[in-house]
Amino acid sequence: MIRVFVLTLLLVDTPAWATPPRLLEVETVLGPKLYRDGDVIEITEVLSTSPQLEQGDTVVVKGRVRLDSRADAKLSLFLTQTKGDGFEESEVTQTASVSQGLQKFELRIIIKHQGVLHLTLYDTKTGKPFGGTYFGTAGQMNDIANWNLRYYLDD
Repeated sequence: MIRVFVLTLLLVDTPAWATPPRLLEVETVLGPKLYRDGDVIEITEVLSTSPQLEQGDTVVVKGRVRLDSRADAKLSLFLTQTKGDGFEESEVTQTASVSQGLQKFELRIIIKHQGVLHLTLYDTKTGKPFGGTYFGTAGQMNDIANWNLRYYLDD
C-alpha cells in the first residue's frame, strides 16, 4: 500500500520534464539581406519560446526558398554572435538541402549565445554563403542595420 502511494505521489508531483517548450508565434523584422538573381528566402512564420529571440529560446522558422542560381544548396538557420567567441555548435534541425526551384522549409534552433539570427544559402561544394537574410526583433535589426553582406556575392 505504501508503494502505491509513493508511486501516485511521484506521478502527481513530477513536472512534465519531457514536454517540449511551448512555442508562440512572434513578430519579426527583416534586417540586412542580399541574394543572387533569382534566389530568395521568404519567412512565413516564426515561433519561439519568447518574443525576445534571445539566449535560451527555442525558435522555429517556416517559409519558402526559391533557388535559381545553382542546382542545389544548403539552407541554414544560424546565429551570428554579437558577444562570445564565435564558435557555435549546430544541430541537424538547423540545415536543409534545397534544390533548384521553389520549396517550403522548416528549421529549428536553440539560441545558445547572444546574437542575431539569419537564414543563409551555402554552396554545397565550397561551403561559401551566397545569399541570405537576417531577422529578429526591431531592436536587434536596428543594431545591425549597417551590416554589409556583399561577401555573399564574392566568387
